[in-house]
Amino acid sequence: MRDDGKDFHFPPLTNGLDFLVSAVTSLAAEGGPAPRELKYATLHLQSAAETLFKARLEMHKPELVWTKPTEYDEAKHQSGDFNSCGIKEAIKRLNALADEEEIIRLKATLDPANDDLKRLGDLRNRIMHFGWSDTIVAVQARTLPVLTLLFDFVHHDVLPYAADWEAERQMDEVRGQLKHLTDFVAQRQNSISDQLAGHEHSTTACRSCGQYAVVLDGGASDLECFFCGKAYGTGEEAAWEFTGEDRHSTIKQGGNGFATCPACAASAIVTVRTLGCPTADSYICFGCGSDWEGICEWCGSGGYIVLDADMCDDCYEIRYDNF
Repeated sequence: MRDDGKDFHFPPLTNGLDFLVSAVTSLAAEGGPAPRELKYATLHLQSAAETLFKARLEMHKPELVWTKPTEYDEAKHQSGDFNSCGIKEAIKRLNALADEEEIIRLKATLDPANDDLKRLGDLRNRIMHFGWSDTIVAVQARTLPVLTLLFDFVHHDVLPYAADWEAERQMDEVRGQLKHLTDFVAQRQNSISDQLAGHEHSTTACRSCGQYAVVLDGGASDLECFFCGKAYGTGEEAAWEFTGEDRHSTIKQGGNGFATCPACAASAIVTVRTLGCPTADSYICFGCGSDWEGICEWCGSGGYIVLDADMCDDCYEIRYDNF
Protein backbone atom coordinates (compact mmCIF):
# COMPACT_ATOMS: atom_id res chain seq x y z
CA MET A 1 0.00 0.00 0.00
CA ARG A 2 1.33 3.40 -0.96
CA ASP A 3 2.03 5.77 1.90
CA ASP A 4 3.86 8.95 0.96
CA GLY A 5 2.99 10.73 4.21
CA LYS A 6 0.65 13.24 2.51
CA ASP A 7 -2.64 14.22 4.08
CA PHE A 8 -5.72 15.33 2.21
CA HIS A 9 -8.29 17.99 3.04
CA PHE A 10 -11.70 18.28 1.39
CA PRO A 11 -13.77 21.07 2.97
CA PRO A 12 -17.45 21.06 1.90
CA LEU A 13 -17.17 23.44 -1.07
CA THR A 14 -14.02 21.84 -2.48
CA ASN A 15 -15.55 18.40 -1.94
CA GLY A 16 -18.78 19.30 -3.73
CA LEU A 17 -16.92 20.83 -6.65
CA ASP A 18 -14.64 17.81 -6.88
CA PHE A 19 -17.73 15.62 -7.32
CA LEU A 20 -19.00 18.08 -9.94
CA VAL A 21 -15.69 18.10 -11.85
CA SER A 22 -15.64 14.30 -11.83
CA ALA A 23 -19.22 14.06 -13.10
CA VAL A 24 -19.01 16.59 -15.92
CA THR A 25 -15.58 15.38 -17.08
CA SER A 26 -16.94 11.86 -17.57
CA LEU A 27 -20.24 12.97 -19.10
CA ALA A 28 -18.50 15.25 -21.61
CA ALA A 29 -15.82 12.72 -22.60
CA GLU A 30 -15.12 12.69 -26.32
CA GLY A 31 -16.96 9.77 -27.87
CA GLY A 32 -19.09 9.42 -24.75
CA PRO A 33 -18.24 7.86 -21.38
CA ALA A 34 -17.80 4.14 -20.89
CA PRO A 35 -20.64 2.45 -18.95
CA ARG A 36 -18.66 2.34 -15.70
CA GLU A 37 -17.70 6.02 -16.04
CA LEU A 38 -21.34 6.87 -16.70
CA LYS A 39 -22.43 5.07 -13.55
CA TYR A 40 -19.99 6.97 -11.37
CA ALA A 41 -20.71 10.25 -13.15
CA THR A 42 -24.37 9.92 -12.17
CA LEU A 43 -23.55 9.02 -8.56
CA HIS A 44 -21.03 11.87 -8.32
CA LEU A 45 -23.48 14.39 -9.76
CA GLN A 46 -26.05 13.45 -7.11
CA SER A 47 -23.33 13.80 -4.46
CA ALA A 48 -22.29 17.17 -5.90
CA ALA A 49 -25.84 18.53 -5.68
CA GLU A 50 -26.29 17.47 -2.06
CA THR A 51 -22.84 18.63 -0.96
CA LEU A 52 -22.94 22.02 -2.70
CA PHE A 53 -26.38 23.01 -1.41
CA LYS A 54 -25.35 22.07 2.12
CA ALA A 55 -21.99 23.82 1.71
CA ARG A 56 -23.85 27.09 1.13
CA LEU A 57 -25.92 26.49 4.26
CA GLU A 58 -22.78 25.77 6.25
CA MET A 59 -21.22 29.02 5.06
CA HIS A 60 -24.04 30.78 6.90
CA LYS A 61 -24.62 28.50 9.89
CA PRO A 62 -23.23 24.95 10.24
CA GLU A 63 -26.23 23.85 12.30
CA LEU A 64 -28.52 24.35 9.28
CA VAL A 65 -26.95 21.26 7.73
CA TRP A 66 -28.27 19.12 10.58
CA THR A 67 -31.63 17.39 10.29
CA LYS A 68 -32.47 18.97 13.65
CA PRO A 69 -30.50 22.24 13.91
CA THR A 70 -31.42 22.64 17.58
CA GLU A 71 -29.34 19.55 18.40
CA TYR A 72 -26.17 20.95 16.82
CA ASP A 73 -22.94 19.94 18.50
CA GLU A 74 -19.67 21.27 17.10
CA ALA A 75 -17.59 18.24 18.09
CA LYS A 76 -20.05 15.84 16.47
CA HIS A 77 -20.26 18.10 13.45
CA GLN A 78 -16.50 18.01 12.93
CA SER A 79 -16.41 14.23 13.26
CA GLY A 80 -19.44 13.72 10.97
CA ASP A 81 -21.40 12.02 13.75
CA PHE A 82 -24.82 13.44 12.89
CA ASN A 83 -27.73 13.15 10.45
CA SER A 84 -27.79 15.85 7.79
CA CYS A 85 -30.69 17.18 5.74
CA GLY A 86 -31.30 16.03 2.18
CA ILE A 87 -31.37 18.02 -1.05
CA LYS A 88 -35.02 19.06 -0.83
CA GLU A 89 -34.70 20.29 2.75
CA ALA A 90 -31.43 22.08 2.00
CA ILE A 91 -33.11 23.98 -0.84
CA LYS A 92 -36.09 24.84 1.37
CA ARG A 93 -33.73 26.24 4.02
CA LEU A 94 -31.76 28.25 1.45
CA ASN A 95 -34.98 29.73 0.08
CA ALA A 96 -36.16 30.54 3.60
CA LEU A 97 -32.91 32.39 4.31
CA ALA A 98 -33.33 34.37 1.11
CA ASP A 99 -37.08 34.98 0.94
CA GLU A 100 -38.34 34.97 4.51
CA GLU A 101 -35.39 36.09 6.57
CA GLU A 102 -33.64 38.04 3.77
CA ILE A 103 -30.27 37.00 5.21
CA ILE A 104 -28.74 35.78 1.95
CA ARG A 105 -29.39 36.52 -1.72
CA LEU A 106 -30.05 33.86 -4.31
CA LYS A 107 -29.79 34.59 -8.01
CA ALA A 108 -30.26 30.97 -9.07
CA THR A 109 -33.82 29.66 -9.01
CA LEU A 110 -33.96 26.76 -6.57
CA ASP A 111 -37.09 24.61 -6.39
CA PRO A 112 -37.25 21.73 -3.88
CA ALA A 113 -39.66 19.98 -6.28
CA ASN A 114 -37.34 20.42 -9.28
CA ASP A 115 -38.12 17.54 -11.66
CA ASP A 116 -34.55 17.24 -12.95
CA LEU A 117 -33.19 16.84 -9.41
CA LYS A 118 -35.90 14.31 -8.62
CA ARG A 119 -35.14 12.24 -11.70
CA LEU A 120 -31.43 12.36 -10.89
CA GLY A 121 -32.24 11.03 -7.43
CA ASP A 122 -34.34 8.27 -8.99
CA LEU A 123 -31.42 7.36 -11.26
CA ARG A 124 -29.10 7.21 -8.27
CA ASN A 125 -31.50 4.94 -6.38
CA ARG A 126 -31.84 2.57 -9.32
CA ILE A 127 -28.07 2.32 -9.65
CA MET A 128 -27.58 1.70 -5.94
CA HIS A 129 -30.45 -0.70 -5.30
CA PHE A 130 -31.92 -2.24 -8.43
CA GLY A 131 -29.46 -2.15 -11.32
CA TRP A 132 -29.76 0.03 -14.36
CA SER A 133 -29.87 0.06 -18.15
CA ASP A 134 -30.15 3.05 -20.47
CA THR A 135 -28.42 4.72 -23.39
CA ILE A 136 -25.38 6.93 -22.88
CA VAL A 137 -26.89 9.84 -24.78
CA ALA A 138 -30.06 9.65 -22.65
CA VAL A 139 -28.10 10.06 -19.43
CA GLN A 140 -26.01 12.87 -20.92
CA ALA A 141 -29.16 14.78 -21.85
CA ARG A 142 -30.96 13.99 -18.59
CA THR A 143 -28.09 15.19 -16.39
CA LEU A 144 -27.35 18.39 -18.35
CA PRO A 145 -30.08 20.50 -16.64
CA VAL A 146 -28.73 19.54 -13.19
CA LEU A 147 -25.16 20.36 -14.24
CA THR A 148 -26.34 23.75 -15.51
CA LEU A 149 -28.32 24.44 -12.34
CA LEU A 150 -25.35 23.61 -10.09
CA PHE A 151 -22.96 25.64 -12.22
CA ASP A 152 -25.23 28.72 -12.04
CA PHE A 153 -25.79 28.23 -8.31
CA VAL A 154 -22.09 28.01 -7.48
CA HIS A 155 -21.15 30.82 -9.87
CA HIS A 156 -23.76 33.30 -8.62
CA ASP A 157 -24.53 32.26 -5.05
CA VAL A 158 -21.47 30.54 -3.64
CA LEU A 159 -18.18 31.70 -5.12
CA PRO A 160 -18.77 35.45 -4.49
CA TYR A 161 -18.86 34.67 -0.76
CA ALA A 162 -16.16 32.01 -0.62
CA ALA A 163 -12.86 33.69 -1.62
CA ASP A 164 -11.50 30.25 -2.47
CA TRP A 165 -8.95 30.08 -5.29
CA GLU A 166 -9.12 26.30 -5.48
CA ALA A 167 -12.87 26.54 -5.98
CA GLU A 168 -12.32 29.06 -8.78
CA ARG A 169 -9.92 26.67 -10.47
CA GLN A 170 -12.39 23.79 -10.17
CA MET A 171 -15.15 25.94 -11.66
CA ASP A 172 -12.94 26.70 -14.66
CA GLU A 173 -12.72 22.95 -15.26
CA VAL A 174 -16.49 22.58 -14.96
CA ARG A 175 -17.08 25.52 -17.30
CA GLY A 176 -15.00 24.02 -20.09
CA GLN A 177 -16.45 20.52 -19.85
CA LEU A 178 -20.01 21.81 -19.49
CA LYS A 179 -19.66 23.69 -22.78
CA HIS A 180 -18.58 20.49 -24.55
CA LEU A 181 -21.63 18.63 -23.21
CA THR A 182 -24.01 21.51 -23.97
CA ASP A 183 -22.69 21.74 -27.54
CA PHE A 184 -23.10 17.97 -28.00
CA VAL A 185 -26.75 18.00 -26.87
CA ALA A 186 -27.50 21.06 -29.03
CA GLN A 187 -25.89 19.42 -32.06
CA ARG A 188 -27.94 16.27 -31.58
CA GLN A 189 -31.15 18.30 -31.14
CA ASN A 190 -30.38 20.08 -34.40
CA SER A 191 -29.74 16.79 -36.21
CA ILE A 192 -33.29 15.53 -35.47
CA SER A 193 -35.11 18.82 -36.05
CA ASP A 194 -36.33 17.77 -39.52
CA GLN A 195 -37.89 14.61 -38.08
CA LEU A 196 -39.83 16.67 -35.53
CA ALA A 197 -40.91 19.44 -37.90
CA GLY A 198 -44.69 19.52 -38.35
CA HIS A 199 -45.28 17.22 -35.38
CA GLU A 200 -44.76 19.74 -32.58
CA HIS A 201 -48.21 19.25 -31.01
CA SER A 202 -47.90 15.46 -30.95
CA THR A 203 -44.31 15.27 -29.73
CA THR A 204 -43.72 14.67 -26.03
CA ALA A 205 -40.67 14.37 -23.78
CA CYS A 206 -38.86 11.06 -23.53
CA ARG A 207 -39.01 9.39 -20.12
CA SER A 208 -35.36 8.46 -20.43
CA CYS A 209 -33.51 11.51 -21.79
CA GLY A 210 -36.10 14.21 -21.07
CA GLN A 211 -35.92 15.64 -24.59
CA TYR A 212 -39.05 16.46 -26.60
CA ALA A 213 -38.35 13.83 -29.24
CA VAL A 214 -41.06 11.14 -29.06
CA VAL A 215 -43.44 11.68 -31.98
CA LEU A 216 -46.81 10.08 -31.28
CA ASP A 217 -48.46 10.35 -34.68
CA GLY A 218 -46.08 8.01 -36.47
CA GLY A 219 -48.32 4.98 -35.96
CA ALA A 220 -49.45 2.81 -33.07
CA SER A 221 -46.37 0.58 -32.99
CA ASP A 222 -42.63 0.93 -32.55
CA LEU A 223 -42.65 4.33 -30.90
CA GLU A 224 -39.16 5.54 -30.09
CA CYS A 225 -37.26 8.63 -29.03
CA PHE A 226 -35.46 10.27 -31.93
CA PHE A 227 -32.92 11.81 -29.54
CA CYS A 228 -31.71 8.82 -27.52
CA GLY A 229 -33.28 5.86 -29.32
CA LYS A 230 -35.31 4.51 -26.40
CA ALA A 231 -37.99 2.12 -27.70
CA TYR A 232 -41.52 2.24 -26.25
CA GLY A 233 -43.36 -0.39 -28.29
CA THR A 234 -47.01 0.24 -29.16
CA GLY A 235 -48.87 3.40 -28.30
CA GLU A 236 -50.81 1.70 -25.51
CA GLU A 237 -47.63 0.22 -24.05
CA ALA A 238 -45.99 3.64 -24.19
CA ALA A 239 -48.98 5.25 -22.47
CA TRP A 240 -48.56 3.02 -19.43
CA GLU A 241 -44.81 3.58 -19.30
CA PHE A 242 -45.22 7.36 -19.52
CA THR A 243 -47.51 7.38 -16.49
CA GLY A 244 -45.14 5.13 -14.55
CA GLU A 245 -47.92 2.62 -13.91
CA ASP A 246 -48.55 -1.01 -14.77
CA ARG A 247 -51.75 -1.94 -16.58
CA HIS A 248 -52.17 -5.34 -14.92
CA SER A 249 -51.62 -4.02 -11.38
CA THR A 250 -53.82 -0.98 -11.94
CA ILE A 251 -56.79 -2.97 -13.25
CA LYS A 252 -56.34 -5.67 -10.59
CA GLN A 253 -56.51 -3.04 -7.86
CA GLY A 254 -59.75 -1.64 -9.26
CA GLY A 255 -58.26 1.21 -11.25
CA ASN A 256 -59.21 2.22 -14.75
CA GLY A 257 -57.44 2.12 -18.06
CA PHE A 258 -56.95 5.16 -20.26
CA ALA A 259 -59.70 6.99 -22.11
CA THR A 260 -60.52 5.75 -25.60
CA CYS A 261 -59.56 7.74 -28.66
CA PRO A 262 -62.48 8.30 -31.09
CA ALA A 263 -60.03 8.57 -33.99
CA CYS A 264 -58.20 5.22 -33.66
CA ALA A 265 -60.15 3.39 -30.90
CA ALA A 266 -56.99 2.86 -28.83
CA SER A 267 -57.32 3.20 -25.05
CA ALA A 268 -54.28 5.42 -24.89
CA ILE A 269 -55.18 9.05 -24.18
CA VAL A 270 -52.69 10.51 -21.68
CA THR A 271 -52.27 13.97 -20.20
CA VAL A 272 -48.81 15.16 -21.25
CA ARG A 273 -46.97 18.28 -22.32
CA THR A 274 -45.81 18.64 -25.89
CA LEU A 275 -43.10 20.37 -27.86
CA GLY A 276 -45.71 22.73 -29.26
CA CYS A 277 -47.22 23.48 -25.84
CA PRO A 278 -44.61 22.72 -23.13
CA THR A 279 -46.24 24.86 -20.42
CA ALA A 280 -49.73 23.34 -20.36
CA ASP A 281 -51.23 19.85 -20.33
CA SER A 282 -52.56 18.31 -23.54
CA TYR A 283 -54.77 15.25 -23.99
CA ILE A 284 -52.88 13.19 -26.56
CA CYS A 285 -53.62 9.73 -27.90
CA PHE A 286 -50.44 7.66 -27.84
CA GLY A 287 -51.92 5.42 -30.51
CA CYS A 288 -52.36 7.99 -33.28
CA GLY A 289 -51.24 11.36 -31.92
CA SER A 290 -54.70 12.96 -31.95
CA ASP A 291 -54.97 16.00 -29.68
CA TRP A 292 -58.24 16.32 -27.75
CA GLU A 293 -59.64 19.09 -25.57
CA GLY A 294 -60.35 16.75 -22.69
CA ILE A 295 -62.09 13.59 -21.47
CA CYS A 296 -65.86 13.38 -21.61
CA GLU A 297 -67.34 12.54 -18.20
CA TRP A 298 -70.34 10.85 -19.87
CA CYS A 299 -68.80 8.45 -22.40
CA GLY A 300 -65.24 8.36 -21.09
CA SER A 301 -63.68 9.10 -24.46
CA GLY A 302 -61.51 11.93 -25.63
CA GLY A 303 -63.32 14.69 -27.40
CA TYR A 304 -64.05 18.35 -27.96
CA ILE A 305 -65.59 19.42 -24.68
CA VAL A 306 -68.67 21.64 -24.61
CA LEU A 307 -68.11 24.65 -22.39
CA ASP A 308 -69.39 24.17 -18.81
CA ALA A 309 -70.90 20.78 -19.68
CA ASP A 310 -67.98 18.41 -18.98
CA MET A 311 -69.07 16.32 -21.96
CA CYS A 312 -67.99 15.94 -25.56
CA ASP A 313 -69.95 17.52 -28.38
CA ASP A 314 -71.38 14.14 -29.47
CA CYS A 315 -72.80 13.38 -26.02
CA TYR A 316 -74.09 16.92 -25.74
CA GLU A 317 -76.00 16.64 -29.03
CA ILE A 318 -77.53 13.30 -28.01
CA ARG A 319 -78.70 14.69 -24.66
CA TYR A 320 -79.95 17.85 -26.34
CA ASP A 321 -81.96 15.86 -28.89
CA ASN A 322 -83.48 13.71 -26.12
CA PHE A 323 -84.38 16.68 -23.96
